[in-house]
Amino acid sequence: MGRCSAMKFLLIFLMLFGLNSELLAQALNDECTGASEVFLGTNSIDTSDATNSLEEIPTSTCPGTALGGVHGDVWYQFSPAEDGLMTITTCDTVDFDTDVIVYGGVCGSLIPIACHGDTAGCLVQGTTNNWNTTLENVPVFVGETILIRIGGYADYDTGGGTFDISMVNAPPPPPGAPENDECSGAIEAVLGDNPIDTTAASDSIDPYSSGTGCNALGVMNQDVWYRWTAPGEGSLTVSMCDIVNFDTDLVIYLGNCTSKIEVACSGDESGCQMQGNGASYASFVEGLQVSAGEEYLIRIGGWGDGQTGTGNVNLQFVQALIESLTLSSVPGSAEIDCEALVSGPCDSVVFAAGLGGPSQVAVNGPFVAGDLVTAALAVSSIQTMIEVCATPHIGSAPGTSYCENVAVTGPVTLENCSAPLLDIPDGGEPVDSFIVISGDPATILWDLQVEAHINHPDASQLLVELTSPDGITVTLHDQPTGAAGGIDLTWWQNGSPNQPPYDSSGWMQPLGDLSSFKGANPIGSWTLTVSDEITGETGMLEEWCLRIYDTAPMPNSGQDLIIGDSNNLVMVGREGSQASFGSESVMCNGGTEPLDWFANPDPRHPMMAFNMFRLDADRLIQIGGSWVKHGWSSAQANACGFGCNPSPTSTYTGVGCSDTYGASGNANQNTMGPRSEIDPWSGGFIYEGSELQSDSGPWDQVEERLWVEDDDLDPTLHPGSIWISEVSVVHPGDIDHTTNHAWEPIGVSGTPGSNWSMNMSAPSQLGTVQAAWPGASIEMVQPFPQIDGRCYLAHKVSDNGDGTWHYEYSLYNHDMGRNAGSFSIPVAADVEVSNIDFFAPTILSSSFSNDSWSAIRDAESITWSTTDHSSGASANPIRWGFLYNFGFDADAAPESGIAILGVHSPSAVPTIEVEIATPPTAPPPPTFRRGLCNGDDTFDIGDVIFLLGFLFSNAEAPGCHDSCDSNDDGDLDIGDGISMLGSLFSGTTPPAPPGPELCGEDPTEDSLGCDQPTPNCL
Repeated sequence: MGRCSAMKFLLIFLMLFGLNSELLAQALNDECTGASEVFLGTNSIDTSDATNSLEEIPTSTCPGTALGGVHGDVWYQFSPAEDGLMTITTCDTVDFDTDVIVYGGVCGSLIPIACHGDTAGCLVQGTTNNWNTTLENVPVFVGETILIRIGGYADYDTGGGTFDISMVNAPPPPPGAPENDECSGAIEAVLGDNPIDTTAASDSIDPYSSGTGCNALGVMNQDVWYRWTAPGEGSLTVSMCDIVNFDTDLVIYLGNCTSKIEVACSGDESGCQMQGNGASYASFVEGLQVSAGEEYLIRIGGWGDGQTGTGNVNLQFVQALIESLTLSSVPGSAEIDCEALVSGPCDSVVFAAGLGGPSQVAVNGPFVAGDLVTAALAVSSIQTMIEVCATPHIGSAPGTSYCENVAVTGPVTLENCSAPLLDIPDGGEPVDSFIVISGDPATILWDLQVEAHINHPDASQLLVELTSPDGITVTLHDQPTGAAGGIDLTWWQNGSPNQPPYDSSGWMQPLGDLSSFKGANPIGSWTLTVSDEITGETGMLEEWCLRIYDTAPMPNSGQDLIIGDSNNLVMVGREGSQASFGSESVMCNGGTEPLDWFANPDPRHPMMAFNMFRLDADRLIQIGGSWVKHGWSSAQANACGFGCNPSPTSTYTGVGCSDTYGASGNANQNTMGPRSEIDPWSGGFIYEGSELQSDSGPWDQVEERLWVEDDDLDPTLHPGSIWISEVSVVHPGDIDHTTNHAWEPIGVSGTPGSNWSMNMSAPSQLGTVQAAWPGASIEMVQPFPQIDGRCYLAHKVSDNGDGTWHYEYSLYNHDMGRNAGSFSIPVAADVEVSNIDFFAPTILSSSFSNDSWSAIRDAESITWSTTDHSSGASANPIRWGFLYNFGFDADAAPESGIAILGVHSPSAVPTIEVEIATPPTAPPPPTFRRGLCNGDDTFDIGDVIFLLGFLFSNAEAPGCHDSCDSNDDGDLDIGDGISMLGSLFSGTTPPAPPGPELCGEDPTEDSLGCDQPTPNCL
């Protein structure tokens, strides 16, 4: 062979040898198809000669585990001998940063099962780096081959070592979903305990809410269902207290799975604890009223995500002994007429305004099934819905209460109805019906009810709107979903929530807000517009009525304005001897929802009045009062320490938050208006046409501000006196008027004609300023029912030491919108009275009079009064935020008597009585029984003979002439004998009231008297 040929052969050999050497160096398990078999225990690994496999890296299978690029990976196969959970670890046994992936399937069609990158505490061999891998609890099954892929995190991560495979027995498979996992599989519940297990349940999609009045309802996690049919009329209690081991939610529906209405719910209930846990996280519904044959669905789940468990749910049913309860109330009566139908034997029935409420009447039996038990229940609240409950008693043990709601209102101010029998075309144009309200043009609407009767098969097709004479429109009804039946109800802002059915003849809130009409003049033509918005049905507007009230509804908000501690009162101006001041006001929201704080013309804001008083030796008098400062914007501070949850906007004060208006700003006359434009009871204020709107100044230094005469402030003229500042705030949403006014004593220093300085370092006191009067007793005076706000009457009697006593009274109108126009103290005719006194602060206002009240002493009383309401601005009633004083001396020690406050504006309750300290009073008129002329206990012919003997035979005179005046004409004559004979023997009219059966006073003033009481009368 030649040299050239030899060299060529050598080169070819070397090339072939080099290529073969490279192939020989590549790892045998470098790809899936060459996967090496591994076993439980320790297995070797070497990736130093491995290449990168082309199989996609399944990062989505194990996000967050720091899985890298699986560089230089090698493959293994593992065939488990039994089912179990496999763990693979490279911790401290491999000298490079590892990635581990486990697959099912076969090469070319792999299914990622699990993967992992870095594991905390899993070190690279010989380092302190937590970069190696533990892949735990991978489910594997006998008969299947698992493919394991191990590589490096980065392209430089290669090396060798060992990895370990271990197995534990797999837990039993999870149980299947329970039978009652969904509504369709609801298990029939029985009375007593029913087992619960939600651990394998899923989340049902059925809707639920806290709208049925429950507390802390959660997410209804992994819920289960039960069904129960009421065996009769009665009440159902569902409880999990102390018998479940997880935090529960409970919802109860009426109906079946395809047509159900939520009727009750419960999240966390106070005192209802989890089993073996002191936390009140379990649920119960107590006393749900149920009817015979009705099916109820009970749904139970976990309060939060992941909260499941076991235990029991307990059902208890109490048979009702009241089959029905019918309620009605005549407007202005302050009474609820109750009628309960008894369905089983009981000893008595108790009617109460609210379950266990203070206003209640017990009617004693015994009663049996079918008996009708009636009662008249007096109530104090009006313009609101009141719940009345009838509770049967067997002995002293109460049975199941039956409760209903009824509207209780003041007198209807204006009312009209229309029965147009107006066809409502199918899917056609709207139809209009009109009602004209006529009456006093000065009437102001504070509340409104709209009664409607619309015959239609599907109320959800109807749109109903009401338009006032001044063009304001409110949508009453626009229900988007199916609602079988027509409309037969009364829309009222204080009614029940707006929801089907709409033909139940009850009271319901409209879709819109009827308070949009508040403050308007109702006189004129009102329009009810009805349209059928969906084709398919026709209907008829049969009748509708409007009822208008001049009494505002009770606030039903969660807003509670509370006065905080004011610290600044500054003098801001002077006109001659009159000094004017600005007072700081601190207003806090102690309620459960944000406090409205909208600027005018919206009336939903605080309206602040500022007063000053002086406590002299033994009398508290008012020496100054401002106009009203209207709030316009709120900060979000925490002045009262309630803990502030701030509102994101300045149109609200957040729950627990406060806002402080500075003293100088509160003296700014631009935002001040007269008190007379505000109803303090309802917070009603109408900006349009108000003096506030039109009054743009200029003002002098004292107009509209809190002002006081120098002589009333000068400490040298009033040694020992104490001066007091007060802040009083009206707000239309405030639910508690007892905390919206506060006072505090102030230190006064300065010189008349110059500047006055005020020290307000004392803490503010909530409530009436009369609490500053030492030794005085204070009574609240409010109409019953509560158609208006209250006055506070403070009274104190002092011994003059000369056989006379001084009687001093201060009457403060806190929030009575109709004002106080007279005040009467009973005094017997034989009591000597002197030094009759009256004091009222001077008010700077063109709308107010400062004339003193007249005082009249008659045989029964002392009465102070201003001119009546018809005299307009010349009257000087006690308006809200003002205090007037009344006093006199008498030669008799105090007793208890009934003072009478006369309401100044027209009112359904024109006078209010209150028991206080007074001089001895005139004895009450005698009571007697008319017809009992001879003084025995029976009305008979003997009474006629006795009368005739007195009239015609000069016989004994009757001890009570009124009892012989049978016809109540004020004379004793033959006519009375004829009247008694007719009553006894001809069935004609019985003796005039009070009649022969009951004791009573003579309703007619005449000259006859009653020296001796008739039997059983006083």
